[in-house]
Amino acid sequence: MGDSKKYDTHLFTGVMAEQNASGRYQPKADVQPNVWRTGKHTKGQFKQIGQIFLTEKGQAVAVLHIEKLSFSQRHNYSALQRWTNEQVDLALLKTWL
Repeated sequence: MGDSKKYDTHLFTGVMAEQNASGRYQPKADVQPNVWRTGKHTKGQFKQIGQIFLTEKGQAVAVLHIEKLSFSQRHNYSALQRWTNEQVDLALLKTWL
């Protein structure tokens, strides 16, 4: 397989999030962080910690941490679907950061 088929892969640790009554995202209560990766068909771009992405099942997740992922290891993790422009206030994520 040539390098032309490869794409940058990153691993994102995140926590499930939900919208409150005001429509702002906040972490769900009593959830544990999990990991997802960027995929070949991931839409949008990562901008900052706290940013919301959607999983392939449409669940909102707030990013806590990013790290480089070896291309050959990508199948060990579920791909995220797309990035949003939504953000969780970092103060709400301090438990995990």
